[in-house]
Amino acid sequence: MSVGVWFRTDFDEPSVPAALPMELTTGMHPSLTIVDQMVRGRGIIGRITGDFGAVAVKVAGTGGPVRVTVSIGLDEVSTRWWADRVRPSRTTPELPRLVVLRAQGRIRGSVVLARRQGWRGAASAEATLSFDLAEGELDGDGLLMVELGETPPPAWAAGRLSIRPVVGLRFNSIAVCATSVPAPATVSAGSTGCDFAVLQPGAALSQRLSTQAVPAAPPLPLTPRNRFTRRRPARAAFKVARAARRVAYRAMPARPGPLSGVLAADVLTGTPISIEVSGDEIRLPGPIETPVLLGAVQAQPTLAWRLR
Repeated sequence: MSVGVWFRTDFDEPSVPAALPMELTTGMHPSLTIVDQMVRGRGIIGRITGDFGAVAVKVAGTGGPVRVTVSIGLDEVSTRWWADRVRPSRTTPELPRLVVLRAQGRIRGSVVLARRQGWRGAASAEATLSFDLAEGELDGDGLLMVELGETPPPAWAAGRLSIRPVVGLRFNSIAVCATSVPAPATVSAGSTGCDFAVLQPGAALSQRLSTQAVPAAPPLPLTPRNRFTRRRPARAAFKVARAARRVAYRAMPARPGPLSGVLAADVLTGTPISIEVSGDEIRLPGPIETPVLLGAVQAQPTLAWRLR
């Protein structure tokens, strides 16, 4: 008898391994066997409640290499959950979130997410990270472990990136399919929404960086904290004030100016990395095995980067 059987009750439903190719988009699927510091969702896999979040999915693996694609989301609820736990100042704008993704206990990549302000509300941010699991990493037992965690930012990025960045983030979906051609980790193309970008392990030594002007980051949504601010008149006043701030933030002219320069550091250790910058081209000194964070020398909160 296996140890796990001892803890089973008559109310537990047996896990059902998902066949390849698999796409998991809900937390109610029977192949989702474990969630850690997460609440399950119906339209998403789940939302993270702590400083890290992990899911374990039962997959009918063959033992061969597979390609895993994980979609991560940042929305209004994410930011409100974060604000309710961190309790920042009301004048603090949203800051970009830098997170790392582990699978089967190893770092597979990193993403940065940032929301921008619209006229009626802030837009959501989403990043999709794809990576390979080598032969034998997803065997017949088929337990796929995926975790989102935080990492200390390098010294030059302190105060420009969110603290406790994982709180409130969403696991939108996880997809797994068999593959025969190894490929480096990739992140969904598009603007990061901020003056940061991340190079994934195995990235090409030469990258092109394009920039564009974007609206400022939105004001933080804060839940009333005491019995006076919870009353209806006060709550209505807060809503009106926040709506006014949204319009003011969106109306602010976006004048980021020219790119001030680019710094690079290892995401995991914060160790500086020397890079060559020529126009819009960035060259690395050699192959990278861990994610690398790129950031502007001087903060430009209305500038968004895109690597291509």
